[in-house]
Amino acid sequence: MTQEFKAFRGRIFDFDRDAGMNDLEKHYRYFPDGLLILKDGKVLACGDFEKLHAVFPGLDDVTDYSQCYIFPGFIDAHVHSVQTGAIASDGSQLLEWLANYVFPGEKQFDNDQYAYEHTAFFINQLLKNGTTTAAVFGSVHPASADAVFEISAQKNMRMICGNTWMDTNAPDYLLRSAGRSYDESVKLIGKWHGKQRLHFAVTPRFAVTSSPEGLEAAHALVEAYPGIYIQTHIAENKAEVHEAGRLHPSSRNYLDIYDRYGLVNNRTLLGHGIYLSEEEMERIAQTGASVVHCPTSNLFLGSGLFDQTKMLHHGIKTAVGSDIGAGTSFSMLQNLNEAYKISSLRGTPLNPLQLFYFITLGGAKVLNLDDRIGNFDPGKEADFVVIDPSENDLLNYRIARADSIEDILFSTVILGDDRIVRSVYVMGKKLIGKD
Repeated sequence: MTQEFKAFRGRIFDFDRDAGMNDLEKHYRYFPDGLLILKDGKVLACGDFEKLHAVFPGLDDVTDYSQCYIFPGFIDAHVHSVQTGAIASDGSQLLEWLANYVFPGEKQFDNDQYAYEHTAFFINQLLKNGTTTAAVFGSVHPASADAVFEISAQKNMRMICGNTWMDTNAPDYLLRSAGRSYDESVKLIGKWHGKQRLHFAVTPRFAVTSSPEGLEAAHALVEAYPGIYIQTHIAENKAEVHEAGRLHPSSRNYLDIYDRYGLVNNRTLLGHGIYLSEEEMERIAQTGASVVHCPTSNLFLGSGLFDQTKMLHHGIKTAVGSDIGAGTSFSMLQNLNEAYKISSLRGTPLNPLQLFYFITLGGAKVLNLDDRIGNFDPGKEADFVVIDPSENDLLNYRIARADSIEDILFSTVILGDDRIVRSVYVMGKKLIGKD
């Protein structure tokens, strides 16, 4: 075969295109001895090694990961590129934590060189943990989003990002008028949106820092550029919910603050959603918007316990986000670990298939990117992570005693982290590798 083909042998796992949260046991694919064949950075074929090798008899250069697990690249659906410096900052709940750590840290991103250097570290942390796609919040400074887009373009990653909008109830050094945020977003859209594998998201931080004029401007941007995403926070913390209601008294509930300005649709990503009412959840399902569960962040800030069962009951699409820097790990495996514990505390523990679905095909569906990423269907972009359990003695010991793929997945979630990420490929090109 010519050099445009690449092939990888390993224990391959993914979900087929029809998989949904309620029937995953019927729609996962596992090849204990599998073969993944790429052409020009996209999946050509995936399946059992012996069967595919017979179909492609000229395939003689195969990268051997036969003792490892190959998964679609992990998806982080809510993360802040400008908050890495705030990670593990001791002690307070959301509003105080923002004031004490986040806002002062984000001020530094008014320096273009600082923004680039720290964003390069941030993106490398994503990749080291197996994350190949993320929905990213920048700061109010366009340089923060420019840096995400520029570095992602260099690595050919599929990424979503936007400059954060705040025009009220924040330090003066971070406030931007609605008009200025709009104009700066238009420039970023023209420069990056739709280029290579990049997407823009209008990003009002949350209702507390958004005036009616700011939300109107955000809606105007969505109207002018209907292909962009909308990302924000909602119902993360009880004090935040109360403050949002106080600042927007004409709205029926938190969701209505966004909804009345046309900001809730099937491209809307709502971070957290711990304290959503039944009425709000019904409306989210009706609009096709999604909620992103941020488990390590919710626990670290003492925000509350997310109710995945209610999301399933209402048919709301959900994904998982690390929410760095309130989140405590870039590892999506560790975020799933905490998501499982939260669900267990609620008495409805998530199963291993559901957990992996969140960060692969399920995450891709939330981002409306499941036609491009999320599994190994032919034609999909070849973003994938190679997991090597032997890099963690305890996990390796546990997996040796596993009696099913579900048991293997669960052990990997509970015990795995960046140490077991052996290699990470983006469009078939290795960006991270221990070999």
